[in-house]
Amino acid sequence: MIYFIIFFIIAAAIVISIIEKSPYWIGRRGEKFVTKKLLQLDPAHFRVLNDVLLPSNGSLNTTQIDHIVVSNYGIFCIETKAYQGWIFGDASQEYWTQVIYQYKERFYNPLRQNYAHIKAVEKLIMSKYPKTRVFSLVAFPDADKLKISGTDSVGYACDVVKKIESFTNIIFSDTERDEICEILIKSNILDKDARKLHNKGARELKG
Repeated sequence: MIYFIIFFIIAAAIVISIIEKSPYWIGRRGEKFVTKKLLQLDPAHFRVLNDVLLPSNGSLNTTQIDHIVVSNYGIFCIETKAYQGWIFGDASQEYWTQVIYQYKERFYNPLRQNYAHIKAVEKLIMSKYPKTRVFSLVAFPDADKLKISGTDSVGYACDVVKKIESFTNIIFSDTERDEICEILIKSNILDKDARKLHNKGARELKG
């Protein structure tokens, strides 16, 4: 019996280790870390929404946004990439590169990915707030080194928070800010089947 228990504990530890190293769970941990940093923003002026699925006119019928910050100073869409190693890229390039020792892998420019997110948010609020600007930011919470040119909208989680705090011109009243937040919350698709369908389509797009 004791050997069975030991075998079960070892097997469970192996399974947990495999799960924790999967891209999905690595990504989720990165998003949670960025969420914690964003929640350090002054709650008197900033509202933080996470894991928002909105209708889209892009490649899929829906688009998933890691974080949206709605504030008196503007709206910010944040894409989180929990990639380790060195990250190389330019704002104008279609693909960026992750380098870990001799390992290299290209991935789609997250600023371009975030463009679909911005358009989805704009579609929901522009009719009432036509002069609104939605700002694109990308967070790499786990990267060892970022070598990104052509933009100042990419950084570590703390850099993203500082960038948001650098906006000081008031655009929305408290009432307007909260109304925009409510529009996004009501538009967030929570249906599990719809979210599974989105995830399936996103995986297929990545190939």
